[in-house]
Amino acid sequence: MNLSIIPGKGLCISAVVSMMLAGGASSGLFAGEHPEHPRGGYAAVEQKPRVTREDVAKFAEEYVGKNSREGIFKYLDITTGKELELMLEQVHKDKLSPTKADEYFVCADFSGKDGNRYDLDFFVQGADKSSFRIDKSAIAVHKINGKENYAWSFNKKRDLWERKAIIIEKDYPESPKKEHPG
Repeated sequence: MNLSIIPGKGLCISAVVSMMLAGGASSGLFAGEHPEHPRGGYAAVEQKPRVTREDVAKFAEEYVGKNSREGIFKYLDITTGKELELMLEQVHKDKLSPTKADEYFVCADFSGKDGNRYDLDFFVQGADKSSFRIDKSAIAVHKINGKENYAWSFNKKRDLWERKAIIIEKDYPESPKKEHPG
């Protein structure tokens, strides 16, 4: 049956079909047919992330550069009480990762004027690259010449990474009994 010859029906059918196509696509009516497609119709446009690994790495490198004199980045190691004079070798872009909302873990290698190699961990904070800052209180010497000062462990219950102390074994085990009475 050709509805276009019935007065007024051709317009109604085409209007209904047009509304179904326009409204159905944006409301997810046909989403079951192609579940791999983004939902939300034409308004669902893939957005670039606010922060990329490159943004974080570049900021970390710039931070060290701006806080260096003649290529030397000074850092007070709170564990030893010594001021380290360091030269940035690289920021590990493969180890950059978000730790919580608007915070990113950074690991960087440095060579020290004292001849040692240092691995420093620090955190970049900020919602976007224009608001980045370094949490100076969280900067720490993770490794010296490849030897860890601490390790990282993921706490599933708290859904975050935590620093864990490295247990240093003693050369001689302690005796279970007291050596002297008293």
